[in-house]
Amino acid sequence: MEGKMNALLFPEPWKVELIEVDIPKCGPYDVLAEIHSVGICGSDVGIFEGEHWIVAREPGGHGHETGARAVEVGKNIEGINEGDHLARMGHGYAQYSTHVNVIGHGKDEKMGALPIVRNDLSLEEISFADAVGCAINCFERAEFDRIEGEKKAIVLGLGPIGLILTQILLMNGIEVAASELYPLKRKLARKWGAKVYDPKKYTRPTHGNFTVVDQIKKEFGEAHAVFEMVGSNDTLLQAIDLVQPGFRVMVFGAQKMQYIPYVNCRKKGVELVYPEAMVNSKADKDYWNDALNLIASKKLDLKSLITKRITLEEAVDAFKYYDREKWIKIIIEPFRTR
Repeated sequence: MEGKMNALLFPEPWKVELIEVDIPKCGPYDVLAEIHSVGICGSDVGIFEGEHWIVAREPGGHGHETGARAVEVGKNIEGINEGDHLARMGHGYAQYSTHVNVIGHGKDEKMGALPIVRNDLSLEEISFADAVGCAINCFERAEFDRIEGEKKAIVLGLGPIGLILTQILLMNGIEVAASELYPLKRKLARKWGAKVYDPKKYTRPTHGNFTVVDQIKKEFGEAHAVFEMVGSNDTLLQAIDLVQPGFRVMVFGAQKMQYIPYVNCRKKGVELVYPEAMVNSKADKDYWNDALNLIASKKLDLKSLITKRITLEEAVDAFKYYDREKWIKIIIEPFRTR
């Protein structure tokens, strides 16, 4: 296909541009896809702000939460046809892409991998696969199957993945408490059945040195697994304090450097586990198909996560003025017009 396309470019931290570039050429082993839905991921906001370890300077950026349609298929590709709905396309902040996001989030990618065809799902549904897969990975790395009887989990940070994880935990019969700064996100988790806490409530003028951690321990107790989904050293310390002795803290929030309290971890025998994004190296598996199948089951409430749908042009300001308080999931539709 010849012609030009619109794409976002992230040339340096705190800079994003809407540019016009050539549509990628589809080689014999490529699939050219129209990107119809791409979610703004927290990792992409971190890349924009220069706080994430990933650097994505090519047109389309790191955009990995994509739902796409095949428009041209290389002559050596089998099993994919024009018009197919595709998962795991990358460089998705653009109208077209040939890049396949096999793992993403800094993991080395497998050469020669193909997108996944899922014509049973809408393109918007497919764009949630990456977030759902990350949440499944976090859940499985907690290894709740080794725990007998009542099971408790605490989720620190209710971004989109934290909210999806909360649903997965609840649907597996696990009691959940969650700490989150913003009421919009707490409201959703409460609706699904989680106990929610506002860490801002516990200030020195009103509570002295009594913290949200103290309140969670008092009302909910320590948990068999605590999920740190924020990427803050403060919440990592909270997670270590809240986990039961001998159990696991899942550290998923992205930060460049962490300071771990050796004495606290040693005395409690805490296990710190770092789930990768869409891959579980311990089990030698990835979660693309598991995620897509869970989406297809309709067991997850994903529509409630969508704050709004915007154009590529509007996405420039969305990155510049990203509102973590009022937004949960922003969906960019590259072919959308105002």
